[in-house]
Amino acid sequence: MKRCVLIISIISSVIGSAIGFISERPRHTTPALYANEGSVMKAGDSMLLPGASWTDTDGNMIQAHGGQVQYMPVPDGRCGKKYAYVWVGENKTWGHTGDPVSVYTSEDLISWECHGDVLRPLPDEAAMDTDPYFVSLYGEDTADKKAEIRGILSPGGIIERPKMLYNEKNDNYVLWFHSDGSTEKNEYLYDIGMAGVAVSDSPYGPFKVLGRYRLNRCPDDQIDCFPDSKGEARDMNLFQDTDGTAYIVYTSENNKTIYISRLNEDYTYLSEDPMTAAEGEDFVRIFPGAMREAPALTKGDDGRYYLMTSSTTGWMSNQARVWSADQILGRWRNDGNPCIDAGASVTYDTQSTCLFRTKEGSLVYMGDRWSMSDLADSRYVWLPAEFSDGKLKIRWEGSWKPE
Repeated sequence: MKRCVLIISIISSVIGSAIGFISERPRHTTPALYANEGSVMKAGDSMLLPGASWTDTDGNMIQAHGGQVQYMPVPDGRCGKKYAYVWVGENKTWGHTGDPVSVYTSEDLISWECHGDVLRPLPDEAAMDTDPYFVSLYGEDTADKKAEIRGILSPGGIIERPKMLYNEKNDNYVLWFHSDGSTEKNEYLYDIGMAGVAVSDSPYGPFKVLGRYRLNRCPDDQIDCFPDSKGEARDMNLFQDTDGTAYIVYTSENNKTIYISRLNEDYTYLSEDPMTAAEGEDFVRIFPGAMREAPALTKGDDGRYYLMTSSTTGWMSNQARVWSADQILGRWRNDGNPCIDAGASVTYDTQSTCLFRTKEGSLVYMGDRWSMSDLADSRYVWLPAEFSDGKLKIRWEGSWKPE
């Protein structure tokens, strides 16, 4: 989502000031999409207001961008577990680089309790050996491993799109994220292109980073859309199927191709090494060259899989697209735009980040409305979604209550 900052800055200077908090970008011509921007949604409210500011139970702005919501087991405070909604996302308080990952929980999807930053970047290089927080996590690691972790948690690095799964087999929580940054050869912030993974015994952290990896790559008998950088992993998401099998879905080949790859039983790496993995058994490439990102994967009432993505236009919103398939590693069909009313051409001025089920079974679309000039004030737009006539459909609601 964030690769075209310079270009958009130039565009913004031509466009001039737009109305409201997203002053650096043009708006869709449907005013209803922005009706809630002056409102504040807070704990105890009864309705969701897409596009409003959103505060937690302490009255602070919720910082969970590019995130994910799941109804999952959490500690009950009595050495057991209960179920709650868990929202994990990027804390953009400090801008674009060196972002922590924050976690919130809720019983009703409106009132959210903050559990703080569960994955922290290093404040400086020395902190790995001097800060008690980092020493407790990495103090016993080898010097080489510490050097690897320093690269991942660099204050100038990129941690985006954090997603979390509960692993029932190990009774722990696994966090994946897009890990990126510049290299000695290239100062471009997206030159590393890897997927990072961390684990914790609690969804509230602290999460210990295990490493970051390049993932599956284009088979030799197919056309690689970016052969100079094999196995890239950028915008990503996680999906846990009804049988407990987990998958990572991510954009690769310089954002030109979406991949879905099966994870191992611990959810900490791929189920098969990329050098021996077979397409159709261990992973799948979807519509190579389509230039899609921001994947969100869900399973329909009919057992079919639905994958929503955005195009690649920097911070600017664009038209969403959905693919569907009977088998997650099988053949995927292009179902077109899931949005059905005014604002559909720009996905209601949002970018997809998650599709999740409520405890009652209804489907919710989560989108980010990015504010390039103030990332911390980027707004959350959640909308009702449903399956109709074999397709995923999303509609605009200015005020609604999930059921």
